[in-house]
Amino acid sequence: MAETKKTDKSMGFRLKQARTEQKLTYEELAEKSGVSSRYIKEIENHGNIPSIEKLGQLIRALHISADPFFYPAAPSDNLDYQRLQVYLSQCTDDQITTILAIVEAYLRTYKNPMK
Repeated sequence: MAETKKTDKSMGFRLKQARTEQKLTYEELAEKSGVSSRYIKEIENHGNIPSIEKLGQLIRALHISADPFFYPAAPSDNLDYQRLQVYLSQCTDDQITTILAIVEAYLRTYKNPMK
């Protein structure tokens, strides 16, 4: 009996959205991720479900959160927010403290713009 290929169109859509928002071609994403451009096209256009390893490579190359892929029922944030979470997860405690101070200063300035 032949094995049926599993598909998930929403997974392909999320990957395509991240790729196009970052203005990456299939070939550029393939180079960054180590996943062939043909395989990426199959995921995005046909809904083919990649292996966990390949999905991880794509997620890391796009600097996006894995949460929407594993928790699709959870509310999805915009991709910039997801990318920020990934970057923050790579920071040291000192870097987080510095980034927090910068964000707080920015928000104070934004709320009370100089006249």
